[in-house]
Order: sequence, then C-alpha cells, then structure tokens
Amino acid sequence: MEFGMKRVMASVQAVAVLNRIYDGAPVSLTTISKESKLSTSYLEQIFKKLRTGNVAISQRGPGGGYTPREGDISVSDVIRAVSRMPENRTFEPVLTALETVLVKQLA
Repeated sequence: MEFGMKRVMASVQAVAVLNRIYDGAPVSLTTISKESKLSTSYLEQIFKKLRTGNVAISQRGPGGGYTPREGDISVSDVIRAVSRMPENRTFEPVLTALETVLVKQLA
C-alpha cells in the first residue's frame, strides 16, 4: 500500500499526538483518534506501517496500545516508515533536512 501526501501528514500528526499524550503507559488508538480527529480504522493502517518502520511499538491485550520508540523521532523517520521513496532520490535532500525536525517539537 502506497501512502500519499495526505496520509504522510496524518502519520506525522498521529505520531505527534502519541508523543504528546504518552505518559509511560501504552496509548490506545481510540485515544489517539479522539485527540487527532482521525478515524480509528485510518489509524490502524497508519500504525501498521509505523510498527514495521520501528517508529511505534505495539502492546497487545488489556491495557495495550502504542508507545513511541525510545529516543527522538524525526519527521523524516515517520515519512520513511510510511512511504516508499522513489528510486531517483529527488526527495532525499528534503528528508535529510527533516531529520532535524523532531516530532516532539510539533506537539
């Protein structure tokens, strides 16, 4: 599944919300949905990619949800996790610049 710009922006927003409300306990998609105004089913698609891209960690079961990975998460990390970059690497300078913009700065 290829993510377009709208979904990339939603992904950055979702990770910013997760980062802002994370207090040490996993955060449910329902909570992220309420805070971000994005549907839970939409967030399920996004967080599948974020898990695979090692941006978010999932915890199953009662009290489960998502936690941000340890360390700083850049906007570039989120974009790389949810997008397939073209072969020509035209977008690479933009991603390099976005490595200095941390998600926690957006919250």
